[in-house]
Amino acid sequence: MKEDPVEKKLRELAWRRGLTEAEKAELHRWLTTHPETQADWEVEAELSAVLGRLPDVPVPSNFTARVLQAVERGVAKPERADGSRPTWWWRVFVPRAAVVALVVGAGLLAFQRHQLVHREKMAQSLMAVAGAEPFANPAVFQDFDTIRRITPTTTAPDKELLALLQ
Repeated sequence: MKEDPVEKKLRELAWRRGLTEAEKAELHRWLTTHPETQADWEVEAELSAVLGRLPDVPVPSNFTARVLQAVERGVAKPERADGSRPTWWWRVFVPRAAVVALVVGAGLLAFQRHQLVHREKMAQSLMAVAGAEPFANPAVFQDFDTIRRITPTTTAPDKELLALLQ
């Protein structure tokens, strides 16, 4: 809905100060042609009356200067203590380097844990071998060379079997 300039002007005047008799007459004429806004105007008038009864709050003498300084601080880009501004690479590479360092650190910890588990298994197997009972009778090895010479180390191919397969 398009805003009526007469209503807008009267509303702004009512916010700033009380309406004069001529302005009240103009408002009355306008409200007779637009009765749907009567309730809004009544609420607006009551609100203005309540706000008008509130006491004025004292404003510090440097209020304007403080507001302007706050505006300048909000607009200005942050600077470092040495006066230089943070460069783009600082914002781009530092987070990436932190992620890479985290991944490499986690990988190194996982590898170290793997080595530790492997060493523990090796130590357990060595303990099992060390705890085994040695051969009770050394005579078992007495004829070892003779037995080795009797048993052929390589066997010749079976020529009859090869002939049958072909």
